[in-house]
This record gives sequence, structure tokens and C-alpha cells, in this order.
Amino acid sequence: MQRTIAASIALSTLLASCGEQPDDTYDTTVPEFAGSPVSPAAYVMAPGRYSIEGADGTAYSQTLLRTDGRYIDFDTDGVEVGGGTWRDYRGKACFDPEGDGEDEQERCWINSALAEDGSFTTTRDDGTDSYTVRPLDSDD
Repeated sequence: MQRTIAASIALSTLLASCGEQPDDTYDTTVPEFAGSPVSPAAYVMAPGRYSIEGADGTAYSQTLLRTDGRYIDFDTDGVEVGGGTWRDYRGKACFDPEGDGEDEQERCWINSALAEDGSFTTTRDDGTDSYTVRPLDSDD
């Protein structure tokens, strides 16, 4: 009798979860950021794959932004080299790498509006670094 009740509960739980949406959905709520406001024309990053390039067009890496709020960085050979969590608040994109080391603290970037070729410039919010970012077509 105990086994029958346990099996019924397990089956009910399994059937109830069949119609649920997966946890990998993009949260569209917008958190409030402290600091300077971001331009309304700024490019707001969304899940997808992006190429990170220098001013001369040299590709440094690619970043995959997942719908679950995680990101993965790849070198130019496509080898995974890092990752963590990400969020974008109206063109202020913040990345928090896994770990607690000196180079693993959250960094935020301010995005420009899209250029004619679909790229945009992102500049670290303290003004120290700037890169060209190009959204890529991706199946990921």
C-alpha cells in the first residue's frame, strides 16, 4: 500500500511538471542601477553571441549571453575561457565573472547606439577600456 501511494505521488508530480516552462527564460524585469543614467539610444544587450573587437577590427574574443543570465567567454579559437552572470539595464551591461579574485569582480560597460553596420561601442563605466561589439548570428 505504501509503495502504491508513493508511486502515485511521484507520477502526479511528474505529470504536473510536463507542461511547465523551462527555467531558461529571459527575465525582462529591469533592476534599478545607482550611478549615472544611460542614454535612451544605447544598445541594450540581449541573449545571443557577440564578437568583441579592437578599434582596428581585430577580434579579441566572443561572448555568448544566455537567457538564464549566464555568459560564456570564448577565445578566438572558440575555446571556452571563462564565464559568469550578466545583466543589462538600458544599455549599461554588467558582467560578474565566476570567482572572487582581483580580476573576477563585476564590471559594467556603457553601450553606444548601433552603428550602420550593426556594431556598437562599449566603454567601461570608469572610462578605462573601450571595444567594438558586433552581434553575431547564433544558434546557441
